[in-house]
Amino acid sequence: MLDTLSLDLLEKAVKVLDKYSLCDHCLGRLFARVGYGLENYERGQAIKNTIFLLTYYTLQKTTDESLREKLLDIIRKLARTGHEPSLRFLREKLNQDIQVEKCYICEDKYFNNIDNIVQNILETISSAGYEFKTYYVGTSISREVVKRELDLSVEFGIDTAESIKRELNRLIGKKIKERLPPDKVFSRQDADIEIVVNMETGEVKLEVKPLYILTRYRKIFRGVSQVQLRLNVITSLQKVLNEKLATELEAAEAIVHASGREDTDVRMLGDGRPLVIAFVRPRKRPSLETIRELFLNKFDDEPVELVDSVTKTQHATIVKLKQESSRHTKIYRAIVLLDQDVDEEKLRSLEQYFRNRQITQYTPRRIKRKPLKKRVRMVYELRATKIAPRLIELLIKCQGGLYVKELITGDEGRTTPSIADTLGINAEPIELDVLDVLETRS
Repeated sequence: MLDTLSLDLLEKAVKVLDKYSLCDHCLGRLFARVGYGLENYERGQAIKNTIFLLTYYTLQKTTDESLREKLLDIIRKLARTGHEPSLRFLREKLNQDIQVEKCYICEDKYFNNIDNIVQNILETISSAGYEFKTYYVGTSISREVVKRELDLSVEFGIDTAESIKRELNRLIGKKIKERLPPDKVFSRQDADIEIVVNMETGEVKLEVKPLYILTRYRKIFRGVSQVQLRLNVITSLQKVLNEKLATELEAAEAIVHASGREDTDVRMLGDGRPLVIAFVRPRKRPSLETIRELFLNKFDDEPVELVDSVTKTQHATIVKLKQESSRHTKIYRAIVLLDQDVDEEKLRSLEQYFRNRQITQYTPRRIKRKPLKKRVRMVYELRATKIAPRLIELLIKCQGGLYVKELITGDEGRTTPSIADTLGINAEPIELDVLDVLETRS
C-alpha cells in the first residue's frame, strides 16, 4: 500500500480519488502550490502517473491477495478518471473495461471547451470595434462548482489549492495573449476592457472601462455651471465636454469629477481647477498627445477651456480629488460693495484680523439642497484694496470648502466671524473669481 510512503501529497491524492473522480485539471489544482513551472493538468497527470507507477510496482512484488485487491482498486479508481495507462492495463491485462466518470468538480464542462471560448472572445472583440491597449479576462461559473471544490478541500484538509476561476482566467488569458497583437497587454489593475466569459453558456461580454483623464479647467465667463443646466446658466462644463470631446472619442458620455466647485456666477481663472473627466465606453483611446491637441483646439469661443496638462489616470484619483478638496488652498478675488465708505486704517485692521483666522459656518441659506450642517475652515490671509468709494477689492487666501460669499456677508449670523461684522457695516459681493487652486498650502 502507499501507506508506507512518506509523501503526504500522494496519500491525500489517493484518498481523494478513492471517493471522487477528478480530471487532471481539478486534481492538479488541489496541489497548485506544489512544484514549479507546471500547469495544473500537467501536475494532475504527474500525480496520477506516479500513483499508477508505485501501485503497479508494488502489485508486481506482492503475493498478498488482500493487498493486491486493494492495489487494483486504486488503479480502477484512477481508470474511472480517464487515466489512460490505468484503463489500458485493466483492459489488456485483466480484461476489465472501466466506465469513465465525469469529473466531480467541473463535470468536464470547461477545460475541453477553452479553444472555442477563445475563438468566441476574439470574434467578439473584433466585431465590437473598441480600441484598447490593455485587457483583463474574467470568468463566471456556477456556485455549485465553487462549493464542491471548496468542500472537497476542507474535507481532506488540503491547503495547497487554487480556485477554478483563477485557473480558467489564466488559461484563457494565455491563449488570448498568443492570438492578440504584441502591443495588447494583459493587466489586472488598469485594463481598458474586461472580457467576462460565462462558462456555463459560453457567452462573452465586454466591459469597457472609462477613459479617465486628469487635467484642469478654467471658466472664463460667468453663468457656467459644472454639471447642471438651469435658469440663468449659459451652459455647463459637462455639456461642453460632451459636445466637443465625447463625440471625438465616440464615448457614450463625458462625466465631470472636479476637486470642489465654484458657483455659477464665479469665474475659475489662474491655472484652473483639478478635474477628472470620465469618458464612458469610448470606442477610441488616442494617445495623450492627441488628447492634448483636442483639449487645445476644441474650445475656441467656448466659456470654458482645458489646460494642456493632461494625464491618463484611474478611478481612484476621483476619490482622492474629492477627499483632498478641503485640504487645498484657494485664492479668491472679490469686488465688494459696502453700505458705507471705510478708511485705510479699517482695511489694514481687517487684514490683520483675518490672518490665520478660523471661520465657523453653517450651510448657507441660499443652498436649499443641503441640510443644516456646521463646518470650520481657515482664512490664511486677506488683502483689502479700496478701488472707489464704498467699493473694495479683497484677495482671500483660504482653505478649500470655505463659503466665501458668506464670509463677506455673514449670512445673517450663519458665518462667524465675517467681513461685514468685523467692519460693522453691510457688505455684498458683486463679483467673485477663483484665482488659483493650490494642490498644497503654500
